[in-house]
Amino acid sequence: MAELRLVELYCGIGGAAAALCGGAAGFAVRGVGAFDISEPAIAVYRHNFPGHPAAARLVDGIPSSRLAALEADLFWLSPPCQPYTRRGHQRHLEDSRSATFLAALGHLAVCRPPYVALENVAGFETSPARDRLLATLDAAGYGAVQERLLCPSELGWPNRRPRYYLLAARGRLEPPQSPRRPARLAELLDPGAGAASGLELAPELAARYAAALDRVDPQDEAALASCFTAAYGRSPVRSGSYLELGGGRLRRFSPEEVLRLLGFPAGFGFPPGIPRQLAWRLAGNSLSLPAVQAVLASIPATR
Repeated sequence: MAELRLVELYCGIGGAAAALCGGAAGFAVRGVGAFDISEPAIAVYRHNFPGHPAAARLVDGIPSSRLAALEADLFWLSPPCQPYTRRGHQRHLEDSRSATFLAALGHLAVCRPPYVALENVAGFETSPARDRLLATLDAAGYGAVQERLLCPSELGWPNRRPRYYLLAARGRLEPPQSPRRPARLAELLDPGAGAASGLELAPELAARYAAALDRVDPQDEAALASCFTAAYGRSPVRSGSYLELGGGRLRRFSPEEVLRLLGFPAGFGFPPGIPRQLAWRLAGNSLSLPAVQAVLASIPATR
């Protein structure tokens, strides 16, 4: 199995590394650099990937020469989505949070790794940021580019999380892949997460937002959980789904269940002592691994 040297910019808790580890995308991954501004995210990353160098650094604070010295095969980027989300102000490159993205484009122009992959919210594909990205890749010699909007539910996975993905190569790419990963929601749940777990929604809160809550029946084999966001557990609506317990009772998904719904392997977890609200936020900011694996499957096994 070919080795792939991975650099993660905006690594979060390690979604790209988790998607590649174990050869799920056809590669033996070697993490050579992971960077994120969030120290709690880096703590989770180090907990799960102790052999991968990881640092709490802003992307625009990393010298391009340092990244070039890592001799990576793949740069993975998940830049801040707030400038492009359809629920936000959509200021795109005029948003101050796009500054690190522009710095990342500068790194790509200098380092020119064989492969570049990027994930962001649906809406990025119509933004000036996407145009700038494509122009940078073209100037740096990336002759093969694949773009797609992909939701893990299209792959048979019981979670809705539509995202924009780009994969670019300075050589060739295989045709876009969509390997199915069928799973049922009930398989990903903790059977012991009952009323005593502290996850049950207060009855008055459930009644107040009854019409706005996304409810899923764990016994429904076709059930799909909605997209979980960093606000889950804090904002009652539009942040994720709730499980029906019967009798009108609802409970939140645990952070560990959210990780499973994102496709993280069973051994992936949070360091001891991380508060539940923080764990929800870190998971909500992460990646859908089935979708990531589908995108990266277009990297040729023989390079």
